[in-house]
Amino acid sequence: MTVRYPTADELLAEAAAEAGAGDFGPGDFRDGLEVLLDSLGHDGDLSVAGAAVVVDDLRRRLVNRLEVEGWYARHPEVGSLEVRGPIDINGLPRTGTTALANMLSVDPQFRCLRRWEQAQPVPPPVLGEEERDPRRLEGQRVVAEFNAAIGEKHIFELDSTTEDTELLGMAFHGQQFTLPVYRYHAWWRASDMTATYRYHRRVVQLLQSRRPPNLWLFKAPHHNFHLEALAAAYPDARFVMTHRDPVRSVPSWVSIVASILPEAAGERDLHRLGREAAEHLRVGVEQAMDARRRLGDERFLDVHHRQMIKDPMGTVRRIYEWLDLELTPAVEGDIARWQAANRTGAHGIHHYTAEEFGLTDAQLRAAFDPYVRHFDIELEA
Repeated sequence: MTVRYPTADELLAEAAAEAGAGDFGPGDFRDGLEVLLDSLGHDGDLSVAGAAVVVDDLRRRLVNRLEVEGWYARHPEVGSLEVRGPIDINGLPRTGTTALANMLSVDPQFRCLRRWEQAQPVPPPVLGEEERDPRRLEGQRVVAEFNAAIGEKHIFELDSTTEDTELLGMAFHGQQFTLPVYRYHAWWRASDMTATYRYHRRVVQLLQSRRPPNLWLFKAPHHNFHLEALAAAYPDARFVMTHRDPVRSVPSWVSIVASILPEAAGERDLHRLGREAAEHLRVGVEQAMDARRRLGDERFLDVHHRQMIKDPMGTVRRIYEWLDLELTPAVEGDIARWQAANRTGAHGIHHYTAEEFGLTDAQLRAAFDPYVRHFDIELEA
């Protein structure tokens, strides 16, 4: 059965009716929404049930936009709040970005971007009341489900900083590799994300307005693609970039993507998924290398996966020294306890092969050779 997706006009009208408002705020979000809907119609292989979940998410994000503008209309002072940083952890996925973000997230001097507050930013969370926040309680349930389903592949934590999937999704300029929308992915890679990250900052200001501190810790491998747009919105941003042999990291990421895609109407073409994902990541590291040359390498600290596995606390200390931030004995102890509880293999072993996604080591070696040589990445057996 062919799925019929709503038009952008239909979704906008439905969201406005649900929220009882009509101001969707600034930015070029409609362009991304239209490209995404078109790509779902042409590329999507989703079942009727899977498509319904996706459409509900799109509508929810539009409602979130309306509620953000409503909050700003009542609290215009939010727009003048100072945002410090951020410290932005990025790099190819499956190179240690999540582990590093989880370790730094235990430090209360950082303001983390939590999954549960992104999904519904209004009203902003209140310091001292988060334990009772219904969004956080629902987040506990969602994180438990994720960890039960794929905990051996990826560590989900309730209050650690995580990908800004929802913030970029509200701008309809998110990476969206949780959907098989390959035309959209190509459009997104080449997109001007300047307005998107200005909107991103707008929501970040709202989120910190009643919940300090204001020194932000971000983590998102997909920031690689548009580093200059992020830096334009956050002029004081500094970047921690993680690295690992792409022959190991790329198939691992494809395996995770395959496990979280919505239900397909029939058999999903995993070989196409592998080809598209590998090319996507190759373009990302090329764009990151180009952006670094323009932004200046002094704004970046490179962290290699092998070294982080060998000496995780030494890696953390090096980051704090580079940032000129204090690493207190109490925080160091909390990080050490996190490391002990989440050592390699503690949650199971992630089994995958490149071949099941139509990839070979030789193809990946050739595709990512400029990146490997540029950062002197150690190859893994």
